[in-house]
Amino acid sequence: MPVTLESRTRRMQVFHLSHEVFCRGRCACSEVTVVVTAENPRTGERAPRRLQKKVPGSITVLARERKPGLPSAVLELAEVKAAIARGYLRIVEQTPDGAAQPRTESTPPALPANAAASAPNTPAAAGTPTAGPSAAAPASAADAKSAGKEP
Repeated sequence: MPVTLESRTRRMQVFHLSHEVFCRGRCACSEVTVVVTAENPRTGERAPRRLQKKVPGSITVLARERKPGLPSAVLELAEVKAAIARGYLRIVEQTPDGAAQPRTESTPPALPANAAASAPNTPAAAGTPTAGPSAAAPASAADAKSAGKEP
């Protein structure tokens, strides 16, 4: 469920995403190669050794910034809970996954009454009255009322 957080302070805040809390189900940590010096205990020789480490990410919230689309696991972090309790952060909205997609309407929006009156009239045939949007009967009672006619 996406969450929108808003900073209430005039300073930047950084929240570290702990692996145990934030990476449940799928890991969001990045892999980093670390070069360390390893010493052989028997011989005392030192040699560079490369290790792959997973490093958790972080969320940076600027002063008075709104961060939309954050995963709901952010609300389980101790640092975020403490910031919300102190009033440094505010939960603006928490939307379900299906509500994030906009809905489309199947009916086109109606034209305003002044747009219908300003449309040009073209004659349908020679000798017949013009048949334009202003000569046609209104489609509904609301259209008739906005055009100044009684239904």
